[in-house]
Amino acid sequence: MRIDIKACRNPSMSKIEAYKRLIRQYYEEKLQGESLEQFIKYMDDDDFLDAWEQIKLEEKTANKALAGTSNQNMFEKITNDERVKHQLLLLDPAEKSAKFPLRSIAAAALLLFVGTGSLIYFMGRSNGSMVNEQQRIAKEIESVLPGKDRAQIILENGRRIDLEKIKGDTIIDHGDFEIIKTAAGGISYHLKNGVDPHKLVYNSIVTPRGGEYNLTLPDGTRVWLNASTSLKYPVVFDKSKREVILSGEAYFDVAKRIELGKRIPFIIHTGSQSIEVLGTSFNVQNYGKKIITTLVEGKVKLNFKNTTIPDQFLRPNEQATFEHGSNQFSIDPIDPFYSIAWKDGNFAFYKTPLVEVMDIIGRWYDVQVEFKSQFEDFQFSGTISKYSDIKKLLKTIELVGGVHFELTGRKIYVKN
Repeated sequence: MRIDIKACRNPSMSKIEAYKRLIRQYYEEKLQGESLEQFIKYMDDDDFLDAWEQIKLEEKTANKALAGTSNQNMFEKITNDERVKHQLLLLDPAEKSAKFPLRSIAAAALLLFVGTGSLIYFMGRSNGSMVNEQQRIAKEIESVLPGKDRAQIILENGRRIDLEKIKGDTIIDHGDFEIIKTAAGGISYHLKNGVDPHKLVYNSIVTPRGGEYNLTLPDGTRVWLNASTSLKYPVVFDKSKREVILSGEAYFDVAKRIELGKRIPFIIHTGSQSIEVLGTSFNVQNYGKKIITTLVEGKVKLNFKNTTIPDQFLRPNEQATFEHGSNQFSIDPIDPFYSIAWKDGNFAFYKTPLVEVMDIIGRWYDVQVEFKSQFEDFQFSGTISKYSDIKKLLKTIELVGGVHFELTGRKIYVKN
């Protein structure tokens, strides 16, 4: 199915801008030295090729022959280029496999063809400024930044749409339906006239670590997705029931729907648990160890397959916890603020174990966390913007006492 993206242009992103500056320096013959190997290491990143594409569009008059050449044709030509093969011969097989996958080789050679200098010139001179510049770019790329709106939609045929690269107020035409990215950045669906409402076609939306997103489902239900989350949903809901599949964490504001005088339930399947609602607001978290359901408004019914737990009902300001493996279940009265603060741009903790706190921080800032000491009894309470500088966030937790953080690259070491 052909996808037309209307009124779309690439957004400004600091990582891509960093790559673009590096590529432009190659255009201007400012990259001097035997640095092909170091240069290629950036090219496994999709953003690197996106930066190259942007420059190709911005400066297409600099190389008209290349501007009209498809990436696929260029890749085939480049992987057979003797100059690239010669460079690879300098590496042992392990390094070749780890550092120079096929896509990286092709991307690297693309730059060798679009630049005005030759490969011999690029590799034959040495200049310390090249190393310094690469270190600066690497530092900028590897900076630990808060998460942001970042997600992909996976269509029925497996094709992916990267929402981060689509401008707001854009319509993606997919034949029977349209996906609309609003000016505010959210996603909604529009079903075209004449489409069979009984034909179930599924899409999925997936957020990575360091990503979040919100969308409006075809029935009007609004969903906010936290980092490392996937939601599978039909483009057209069945008239007798509405069902979706969730992994990760999401906040739902379910729209009421009535067909022929009958209320149509909305059902969320997540792990071994199903949640049935008619019209209500609640949060669901399922990152693998346990499923936590927090009800804000309305009423929900919980069902647990392959267990002896009977159906359970939640009322506002109650939280259900179901543990995988042990099948333990409990319902507790809570303040929903702490469970849904992430949706409104905050971290909010109340006597939360440090391990759970760091799991949340690790997902949002896309960093690894390694504990150097035991912290079973350490709990943290407090609220802070989740868009804060990570060093400020860690310092806030340190003020409680008894814990110290060391941030090295994209890794946090937790110590006494």
